[in-house]
Amino acid sequence: MNKRRALRLSTPGTGVGARALGMGNAYTGVANDFSAIYWNPAGLAQLPYNEFSVGLSYLNTRNNSLFFGTERAYTNSATNLNSLGLVHKVPTVRGNLAVAFGYNRQSNFTGGLSFAGFNPNSSILQTYARDGAAYPDDISDNIAYQLYLADIDTARGTFVSPIANRVTQVAKVIESGGLNNWSIAGAVDVAKEFSVGVTLTYLSGMYRYDRNYEEQDLQGIYNAYPYDFEKFTLDEYIESDISGVNAKFGLLYRVPERFRLGIGIKTPTAFTVKESFGSFARAYFDNGDVRPSDSPFESTAKTEYDVRTPWVFTVGASLIVQDLVLSGDVEYTDWTQMEFANANADVMAQNRDFKTIFRPTANFRGGIEYDIRQLGVRLRGGYIYNKSPYEGDPSGYDQKYITGGLGILLGGTTMLDLTYARGSWDTFRYNYNSTSRTDEQITTNTIMMTFSHRF
Repeated sequence: MNKRRALRLSTPGTGVGARALGMGNAYTGVANDFSAIYWNPAGLAQLPYNEFSVGLSYLNTRNNSLFFGTERAYTNSATNLNSLGLVHKVPTVRGNLAVAFGYNRQSNFTGGLSFAGFNPNSSILQTYARDGAAYPDDISDNIAYQLYLADIDTARGTFVSPIANRVTQVAKVIESGGLNNWSIAGAVDVAKEFSVGVTLTYLSGMYRYDRNYEEQDLQGIYNAYPYDFEKFTLDEYIESDISGVNAKFGLLYRVPERFRLGIGIKTPTAFTVKESFGSFARAYFDNGDVRPSDSPFESTAKTEYDVRTPWVFTVGASLIVQDLVLSGDVEYTDWTQMEFANANADVMAQNRDFKTIFRPTANFRGGIEYDIRQLGVRLRGGYIYNKSPYEGDPSGYDQKYITGGLGILLGGTTMLDLTYARGSWDTFRYNYNSTSRTDEQITTNTIMMTFSHRF
C-alpha cells in the first residue's frame, strides 16, 4: 500500500458547477446557486427562489511519459453526471432561510499511463526474490520462484536470482472511478446580510487500477539454462470500494450588488476503503517452455483500512462593479495531517512518513464574469493554481488550470452554463522502485455543462 492512495482520496477534482469552474472555482465569495452546497453552504441564503440544477462533465486526460529516453502517450476519458439537486427557499418573516439536497461528483480518477524502454538498472523480479537475500519459510506465493525465474540455495538459505537488470520493460496502466457526494445543506441569515450554513455529506465511490506489465530479454542476455527467459508477463488489478462522511461550514457577508466575503471550513473526511487486489503472472522461455503451462500463476487478497483527510480552510471574496464580477479564493490544506487508521502495522507505520514527505499548501483561484445583459449572455474566465503537496517538489509539479465559459439565459429564470478547462502539470511514478521511474506530463481537458431553473 502506498501513500498515493491517501492523497488520491484527499485531493478534490475540478469541482461542481459549470459557472464556478468557468470562474476558476473562485466561488467561496460568490456561491449564489445550487453549487453553494459544495463551495460555501452559507451562500444558499442568497437565492431569491427555489432552484433545480443538473450538470454533466466530460474529462479527457493525456499522459506523455518518458522512460529511459523513450517517449509514449496515453489518453483516457470519461463522462459523468456532475450535479443534480434542489434548493428550497423557506418563507420567513425576516431574513433568509434555505435548504438544499442533491448529488455532486467530487472527484474523477480517470487516467492512465503507457511506457516502454530498456532498463539497464534493474528487474522487477528482484523485488520478489532479491539475489542473495534470505528466503522466507513459505515461498508458495513468491512469483519469481514459482515461475522458475529464481531458485533457492538451501545450504545458505538464500535466493538465487540472476535476472537482475538489462531488460526491456513495457506497461500500460488504466485508472477509473471517482467520488460522489450525497449532501444535505441549510443556510440562514443570522444578521442583516450575514449568513451561516452547513453541508453534511455522505461520500461513496470506487477506484479501479489495471496494469499490464512485461519484461523482455530482447538483448538475448539471459540465454543460459535454466534462466533462458524470453519474457515475463504480469497483470495486476486493485479495486477499491470507498465510503465516508464529512461536513462543511460556511460564512458569508455581503454588501448587496457590491461585495461578498466568504469563509469555508471542511472537516476531515473519514473514509473506509474495502480493497481487493490480485496479480496473474507467467514466464516464457527461449526453448518454448511456459510456466505455469496451464494457466497464469494467480495471487489475490482483500484488505480494509480507513483514511483521514486533512482539514481544508478557504477564504474568498467577490467584487461587483456594474456588470462585472471579480472573485478570488485562497485555500489552505496541511497535507501532513493525512493518516491511515484501523489498518495493519505496516500500513500504520506509513503515517510517520506523511510528516516528512508532505507539506502544507496554499492554493489560489481567480475568476471574472461579465454580463452582457442585452444579449442574455455572461462571459467567464478563470485561473487555478494548486501547489504540489509533496515537500521539495519544483513548480512544474504544481497543477495549473485555465478556464473559460459562458452562461446563456434561456428564459427569465432558466440558465445554461458551459465551461472548458485545461489543466497541466508534471509528475512521476515508480514502476516498482526508484530504479524504474517514469517521468510524466499530464494534460487534462474538461467540459462541463449545467442547466438550472429557478421557480
